[in-house]
Parts: sequence; structure tokens; C-alpha cells
Amino acid sequence: MNIEKLIIEIIPPSDYQHRNGFNNIHIIDNLTDKEKKQVIGLLIEKLLYKKNEEIDILIVETLAYLKSKESLPVLKNLLENCSNELDKLKIATSIFEINHDNDMVDMAITSLKKIDDKNDSYYVHKLTSSFYYLIKFNKPEVNRIIHEYINHKEYLVSYNAKRALGIL
Repeated sequence: MNIEKLIIEIIPPSDYQHRNGFNNIHIIDNLTDKEKKQVIGLLIEKLLYKKNEEIDILIVETLAYLKSKESLPVLKNLLENCSNELDKLKIATSIFEINHDNDMVDMAITSLKKIDDKNDSYYVHKLTSSFYYLIKFNKPEVNRIIHEYINHKEYLVSYNAKRALGIL
């Protein structure tokens, strides 16, 4: 298969029509080792040339799923230069999925504390999304933090904290 065409299948345009409910795992799981290496190289390139553009988290998460150690320098650079706390949390989670770097746990907790800002209009959405990234660390300290939200006054926050912890 043409590798450029494959990349478009794996990383479709980042709009609602193409990304809502999208999952590329079944495509990746059917790739040969050679194709995976090519895909990794092209995805890393896509991240390298994202100057002053929004980070495509699907690329980051795809590299994490592929356990791409080659992408770690680029991902760490993205993490250092990212100003969006939810994206920072997602990048830290992806780095942790690749190399189990415990520094990423602290980074994720720090990001969560900044996301927990009731003055932000997207507070509930950001916070609830955060739980599903934090739970991937599978660390007692992270689970305790999520547990602190199970009785939150915002129903969606409480519900999603319970759901992420598997309480529901």
C-alpha cells in the first residue's frame, strides 16, 4: 500500500466529520513491521513541522500506541513547548505509555491541577476528559486524585470520575 495514502487513513483530517468516533487501532494492528516503521517516521515528521500550529493529538496517541521510542525526543519537545494543559496531559500520558517515565506522572498531576479551574468555560469538559488519560498511568497516587472527584457537585465530573475508576 502507498504509505502516504496509509497515513491519510491513519490520521484523517482533524475535523468533526472525519474524527468523531474515529479509531485507527484496527488499521495499525494490520500493518507489517516494515509499514509500522515507515508510518512512525512519517508521523514524527508531521510533528516536527508543526511550528506554531495546534498539536494533532491523534498523531501523538498513535505514536504511543506504536510504542515508538524514536518519537520520544519530539514528544518531550512538544511537552516542553505546549501551553495547553489538556494537551500537555495527553502528551505526558503518551510518553508514559512508551517508556513508563515516572516524571510524566508528576507532569500529569500538575496539568490536572491547572485544568481544575472553575473559571474556565470548558472546565467540566477538560476535567472529565482528563480522567481518562490519568487512569492510563495505573498508579495509586493518580487513582486517589481521580477518586477525590467522585462526589463532585457537578454531576458529569462525578460520573466520569467513577466511570474512569471502574466504579460504575
